[in-house]
Amino acid sequence: MKGYIHAMFSSTGSWIGNIYDLTIVTYIYVELEKSYNIGLGAVSLLFSLGLMGRFFGGLYLGKMTNRNGAKNIMVISTAGYAIFNGIMAFSPDIFILFIARFIQGIFMGGEWTSGTVLGYEFSPVSIRSTVFGIIQSGYGIGYALTGVAYLLFLPTMAVNWRYFLITGSIPLIIVPYAILKVPRDKIEIVRKKVSINKYKIPLIKSTVIMSSYFAASFSIFSFYPTLAPTFGIPDGIVGLMMILSSITVSVSFILFGRLALIIRKRTLIIAGALLTALFAWFAMPFLILLRPFELEGFILFSAGISSMTIPPLLLMDRINPEVRGIISGFSYNFGALFGGVISVLLGFIGNYTGYHFLLLIIDITTLLCLISVIITGMSIKKLNDSYSYKANVRL
Repeated sequence: MKGYIHAMFSSTGSWIGNIYDLTIVTYIYVELEKSYNIGLGAVSLLFSLGLMGRFFGGLYLGKMTNRNGAKNIMVISTAGYAIFNGIMAFSPDIFILFIARFIQGIFMGGEWTSGTVLGYEFSPVSIRSTVFGIIQSGYGIGYALTGVAYLLFLPTMAVNWRYFLITGSIPLIIVPYAILKVPRDKIEIVRKKVSINKYKIPLIKSTVIMSSYFAASFSIFSFYPTLAPTFGIPDGIVGLMMILSSITVSVSFILFGRLALIIRKRTLIIAGALLTALFAWFAMPFLILLRPFELEGFILFSAGISSMTIPPLLLMDRINPEVRGIISGFSYNFGALFGGVISVLLGFIGNYTGYHFLLLIIDITTLLCLISVIITGMSIKKLNDSYSYKANVRL
């Protein structure tokens, strides 16, 4: 089997586990509140601590990826986030739980950066965007698997939530496969210092877009399992909807990757954001007249938000390979961090407004974020999508 296929499988599998571990805690907010005697705001902070850790992991381990090779960093990062998920599952108090989550996030940030670079660099240029889409489809697959696990554990979740959470250590099985099957990085390890200031314009634009995408995504996905029952969705259907929407995300990631071969990436970003902005109001229906269409709206929202795979691909196409790791890691993981901060704010707001008005606040927040994506996307200059390593490149 060709090396790039092993790299693609490893990167995709590791990314699946990454998202699984990131999002699994959103299913047990109620159990965490009871077990540790905390409120919704504190529980949403737990989710966001993982995103905060991802930001720092993306920076530090992204730099290590450029220096030490993507394969090595991906293996270390995958093992790290899986191990600390196990520590979280049996944390005796809230302090250890929060610390373990933050450290887990550091390894998560390193995995996305190294795994994405590994799959991108190994794949043939002619199918690079498709391979990138396949790797990013792990986002939806990981989320879908959390829904499957939720349904399996649902009858006894109140007493077995720790066993539900420890399933996040399963990605450890990816480590030996990657060590044995993925060849050494074919990219040259960079020893010289590179100035990121040369790429500040694409970095700023991609960071704004990813921050807005993540804020829109987390505003809905991180609260959906908790809020869906308040507008009439049974718990069992919630799990099925998470699975179905996650499958939609996975397929749409691959679809957007394929479309990137024939349609300008700027156009895909704008179109995806428009679709997402429209159906967010159906996915989290504050207006009663929209609630009969909630299930369809949630699926279409999931399809639209998958356009978030295009900005990282566009960025990696247009910057020098020697800084791909740190720049892509920064923009993606800062975006996740920003989304996490928004999630925390919404959680604390929900403590005071109640779940009903939280729906309206989520809808407005999502709309504003996607308007930001559209405006920034419209500012992207037309450029040949072949590699553009000039310092004055415009994203």
